[in-house]
Amino acid sequence: MSPALAAFLKPTPFALKFACKGVLAMALALYAAFYFDLDRPYWALISAAFLQIRPMSGMVVEKGICQVGGTFVGICVAAVIMGLFAQVPELALGSVTLWIGLCIYGASLTHNNLSYGCVMGAVACMIVVVLTSSAPGNFFTVALARLSELSLGALCAVLVSALIWPIRVRNHLGVLADTAVNATFRYMALAFSMPLNSAQERGLSGSQAQRAQNMDERKAMLDQLMTGLDALNNLEIDAHSARYEGPQGKGRIRGVHLLTRRSMRLYATLKALHQLRHPEFFISHQDEQDAKASGSQHANQTEGSNVALMSERFSQPTIDLMQRLGAAFQSMADNQGTDQARATLKELRGECLRLSRGHRSIKALEARLLFSLREVLGHTLVMLQAREVINHPGRHQLRQPSMSWHRDHGRAATNALRAMCIFGVTATFWVATAWDNGAVAMLLGTLFSGIFASRDDPAPIIPMVLKGLLFAVPSVLLFGNVLLSQAQHFVPFILILSIPLFLGLMGSVVPVLAGICLPFVVFNILLVMPDNGMTFDVAYTLNRSLAAGIGLVVTILGFRLIPVPGASWDRKQLIRSTISDIRELSERSTERLDSWFGGRMGDRLLRLARHEQARNQEQVARGVSKEGELEQKISGSPLLSLGLTGMDIGRGISFVRRELGSKMPKEVERALKALILTLAEDFERATRGERPCHLESAGNRLCEAIATHKSMSRHKQALLAGWLARIHLTLDSDAIRQHHG
Repeated sequence: MSPALAAFLKPTPFALKFACKGVLAMALALYAAFYFDLDRPYWALISAAFLQIRPMSGMVVEKGICQVGGTFVGICVAAVIMGLFAQVPELALGSVTLWIGLCIYGASLTHNNLSYGCVMGAVACMIVVVLTSSAPGNFFTVALARLSELSLGALCAVLVSALIWPIRVRNHLGVLADTAVNATFRYMALAFSMPLNSAQERGLSGSQAQRAQNMDERKAMLDQLMTGLDALNNLEIDAHSARYEGPQGKGRIRGVHLLTRRSMRLYATLKALHQLRHPEFFISHQDEQDAKASGSQHANQTEGSNVALMSERFSQPTIDLMQRLGAAFQSMADNQGTDQARATLKELRGECLRLSRGHRSIKALEARLLFSLREVLGHTLVMLQAREVINHPGRHQLRQPSMSWHRDHGRAATNALRAMCIFGVTATFWVATAWDNGAVAMLLGTLFSGIFASRDDPAPIIPMVLKGLLFAVPSVLLFGNVLLSQAQHFVPFILILSIPLFLGLMGSVVPVLAGICLPFVVFNILLVMPDNGMTFDVAYTLNRSLAAGIGLVVTILGFRLIPVPGASWDRKQLIRSTISDIRELSERSTERLDSWFGGRMGDRLLRLARHEQARNQEQVARGVSKEGELEQKISGSPLLSLGLTGMDIGRGISFVRRELGSKMPKEVERALKALILTLAEDFERATRGERPCHLESAGNRLCEAIATHKSMSRHKQALLAGWLARIHLTLDSDAIRQHHG
């Protein structure tokens, strides 16, 4: 049975509860609007419908506050516009166009319900100005009615969400936290699963099946990383709603911030450790070119020498410890108990400490490796604690700052320009035709251009909205014009009206139907327009449907003609923003450095991982040629690797600044700033496929300045030297990956 049929013939219990709650909230809002004799009761109905899209109690409260707040701000702006340009409708509409652009720009830069509030601010201003442009004396009546009806709908939605089959945000956050932690454990298990001689066993001379298995493992790592990053991203977006579910909500928010920060650090460290374990990542440009020129025999000799080089870099106890780590992470990925996992992690961390202290002749790179292994284990322990805080915040007390976010101002400006053009076209059409229902086209163009602005590729979604309208028109003709005309009281009226609304909400639970069913519900309300003086005129319904169709067609054309910037442009912007943030690492306060850089990089990592996933799908679709096997083997995941390297650079600089303190000698401060600028420069070179050329000298100057002024202990100086050596190798590897990727 297809998902569409199963959604209506075999609905899940959750779908039935969701539909019942949505219909009950809308019925309660409509009854209250009728009782208080409000001018446009369908606004209260639409308000309740939009708030039920995510029916978790805290989210409904937060979204309702943002909806009412955005509406209030939009009405205040409308008051200013009408006060200035009430006698000149063209200037009033031009001012509304600028306000819509500003609101959509703000909506594109936010990641939670504030985005919805910005859209409501644009819609409220537009509706009030349009409805009162011909009668400015009715401004305050229309504005008060708009605010009252939306507030009434929000209140009804909050009551139903909290009292009828309540769904709590805290449970949702617990599920997301489990998903993020388990995906991270699986990622760690895969990262440590390959033996150190995997390059020789699975190299260019290996069988096709072995190469395919290698690609499958790399794809599995990318999938787990995507799952973890996606869960962390949703955690940060949804966590703020937990503050509306009792005094423990703030504790859960702090637990989410802690989990996100430590996970970001862990991903960066794991990427570096994974590179250190596998010698194929240390192929130099000359070796790689020789491998392509002389074939697989020379490649195997190169990889064999790199395996020997690896054995010289690290002692056998360190290699054995890494193999034990792989087995331990695999055990945790198989749902090992939390207490047992903690005991295992503490034991392995103690073993790392004993190894680092037991060898006096340990090399800087191996010292840094052991320190990074201790960091991995420490981050994992904190992640387990953060998950416990999210589920049971009363047992722990945390103080964690909120995360910063990556802001794509170019994308936001594109969305704002598109929204302004869509409104400008529909407003010009309305003024030129003097068509009363032309306001419907303006409303839908503004609403959907704002709602879909935050999506990566909204162009394919809006035609589904048009399908929802096409399905809604016969439904409105049957239920809204024929059957509702026979209802004499509120009970039969709401029962008849609820049938298409219930079916639409029930189908919206299925992801493949949500893009059609949710617009179906909205258009049933907009085309019926239930109020105390409604008429059942088929011609009026068709007229309003035509206006809605025109608004959607203009919106579709707007998204086609002014599309979201392409993947290539988006990748370049993400890399440029990372380079800019690396340069700012010396200017930000040490206390906020991790949350600022880690939050912005976490959002970028998710987007880079999506680009990498799309790239892999394209490669699978077109097949990989034999000439590209070496390049694919060396290049790996260039986009994601660059993002993780940027995260690793920020984490390392944060460590250095914490150790040096705020009152460092001027010579050390100048050397540190020079190193940060050099890291940004060499990172930019790596994005172009060029090897780092100044990092080694800048790192030596910083180490010499620290040693001269004794700003660090010898142990920390060794760790810094090891980190600089590893970053140099990582950037060299990323340059090769980018060159071939």
